[in-house]
Amino acid sequence: MEDLYSIHPGISRGGEGGAACSEASGVAGGASSPPPPPPPADLTELMKAQIAGHPRYPSLLSAYIECRKVGAPPEVAALLEEIGQPERRSGGAAAAGEIGLDPELDEFMVAYCRLLSRYKEELSRPLDEAASFLTTIRSQLTNLCGGGATATSPHSGIL
Repeated sequence: MEDLYSIHPGISRGGEGGAACSEASGVAGGASSPPPPPPPADLTELMKAQIAGHPRYPSLLSAYIECRKVGAPPEVAALLEEIGQPERRSGGAAAAGEIGLDPELDEFMVAYCRLLSRYKEELSRPLDEAASFLTTIRSQLTNLCGGGATATSPHSGIL
């Protein structure tokens, strides 16, 4: 148990052996132990800033917006289009980074843009198939009704 306390200085020591524990950690860890790693929130914010500052960020944002527009009502799609316009106009001018400075991040950005593009295609496929099916049905109904009569007329001759 003492080893656990000496590994991570943030773990509190409770109970009766508090003085003994502090002495043991002073011997095991010493005063020259490395500082604890930064909290995950700081690391997350740093990663977000690096992604937002990457030159491919406008492409990533555009691909994300395109995914969100699939199947959205026209009003929502128009709103999403408006949201994406400032990024497209700036053309990445807001991005301060350069491609090649962080090859791992460059690879991530390219892969994620490609992934979002494929995801949009997969999302769109059922909607495109449904639209095609409905167009075919409408055409067949028009042909059955003789072209002149509408499907909603009560005396179209179809029982």
